[in-house]
Amino acid sequence: MSILDIDRAAVLQAIDEFDADGRGEFLKKYGYGEAKRYFLRQDGNLYDSKAIFGVARGYARPDLGAMKYEEHSGGLGYVVPHLTGLGFEILDLEALAAEPKIKGRSFWWVNNKQTYKHEVDGGYLWSPLTRSDGGRHEFYENMKRVRPGDVVFSFANAKLRAVGVCVAPAILMPKPTEFGAAGSAWLNEGWRVPVSFSKLDQPLRVKDHMGVLAPTLPEKYSPIQANGDGNQGAYLAVVPAEMAEILIRLLGGQWDVATLNAPVSPQAVDIAIDQTEAEVEKAISNRTDIGETKKLRLVQSRRGQGIYRSNLVQFEKACRVTGVTNLQHLRASHIKPWAASTDFEKLDGNNGLLLSPHIDHLFDRGYLSFTDDGAILLGIGCDEETLAKWQIEEGTVCGPFRAEQLPYLSYHRKFILKKAA
Repeated sequence: MSILDIDRAAVLQAIDEFDADGRGEFLKKYGYGEAKRYFLRQDGNLYDSKAIFGVARGYARPDLGAMKYEEHSGGLGYVVPHLTGLGFEILDLEALAAEPKIKGRSFWWVNNKQTYKHEVDGGYLWSPLTRSDGGRHEFYENMKRVRPGDVVFSFANAKLRAVGVCVAPAILMPKPTEFGAAGSAWLNEGWRVPVSFSKLDQPLRVKDHMGVLAPTLPEKYSPIQANGDGNQGAYLAVVPAEMAEILIRLLGGQWDVATLNAPVSPQAVDIAIDQTEAEVEKAISNRTDIGETKKLRLVQSRRGQGIYRSNLVQFEKACRVTGVTNLQHLRASHIKPWAASTDFEKLDGNNGLLLSPHIDHLFDRGYLSFTDDGAILLGIGCDEETLAKWQIEEGTVCGPFRAEQLPYLSYHRKFILKKAA
């Protein structure tokens, strides 16, 4: 028979049978192996092109039945040109993997079934700082590694349901109150990463595509298993470049390049911090377990005012780095960020330093910290020319700290100071 006997309608019938049987059963039934390179894409799904073409003959010519694997060759010499001629899209995954479509950006996968609605609608990711026993957790450590412009794939209830772009680095923030019973075993202190999410009109069922995705999964700290199920305890995971390429192609037109390439505002960090602190402030205002006076004190401490500042200036008299003593030119900066602090810590003068504005900026952003002995520590990423002009040198001793300040400084070094991953 001529391959011209196989028409578009026959191919669509073969696709329907594939969908009804599932990939494994369909290929087994007709004696085909899994495709490695060429795939037909229809309605956002990938199909083994040679198998689909062979089975389509059975619909076009019932008298002949489906072609067996050995009866025809796949690839560019036979199947691909005919399917393309019928108006189908054929993907060459080997060629796609070689294209530099994702250069300069990192990709992440978040398993957020429990908190999907809150996070995607709210425009953020949130995880605890550590395991419930205080131990390090790689999938939580990744929160600190996400950078503005990075892409996040959101996976919930067996499907990719949203794609987002990170707009600011991780910010320390307590567990969102809207989580309710979700994540009840998680510690309250955590990371919040601001993300601008777009929900997918056609969520992608990952299990249907593990034939092409499984070979690209990371050997360690994978977000999903080879069968397409999420990995228990895997919250935020790295997506290798090869895996990202395939996901992008599977999403097809839903991958909005214009949106994902939108520039990230230089002010995004400040905006994100203000929004985060405003949410905490609103939560304080809505509390019924404390009186109005306590609420006012907690809110005032956000800006370094009120009783918090009064407590601080009892023992901090100048900027540790510049030596400026005029209080009107100094900021009362929390060592442990205000939004992440308990009620007591928000008002505790030991959780603070008087800093000149430019030093406050470096300290808040994690570019500068101190040892317990008062020596300056510098984080990664700060402009060396700027530091030189400000006459800031690592190791410079800026005086001793009170014993009560040391736990806060330890927290700052552990969670705020920017360190190499």
